[in-house]
Amino acid sequence: MTHPQARRAAVAHPSRRLAAAVAGWHRALLNAQAAGHPAGGNPYALLQAVMHDPDFAWLRRLSDLILRIDEANAKGATPSPEAMQGFLATTLTLTSGEDIEFQQRQQRFLLRPEVASARAAVQTTLDELRQAAQQ
Repeated sequence: MTHPQARRAAVAHPSRRLAAAVAGWHRALLNAQAAGHPAGGNPYALLQAVMHDPDFAWLRRLSDLILRIDEANAKGATPSPEAMQGFLATTLTLTSGEDIEFQQRQQRFLLRPEVASARAAVQTTLDELRQAAQQ
């Protein structure tokens, strides 16, 4: 079992904080997208939809970002400053509306409290990490 202090330290690492925030945003958007979808009530069907249904393809931007961060953190490694800058830049592109398709798709769900809250958490984390990186 992991000591609580060690867990907090892992979550406090910038790349892990970013991954956790993005994962929460991804989960909220995925649940919103799945609501009313035929696969929404079946986790196995939903997994297939996420992987193959064009309606879910836009969410792969987030899952790909999470995967890249997790790979950079594999086996206790710490991402390089350049890698971290890339993660922050990708996140900024997704939160700022620069990715038009992503923004249009996300816009449909932003009135849902869980989506708005998760996106706000990503923005707060992004702002804090970008500010820390500039110091």
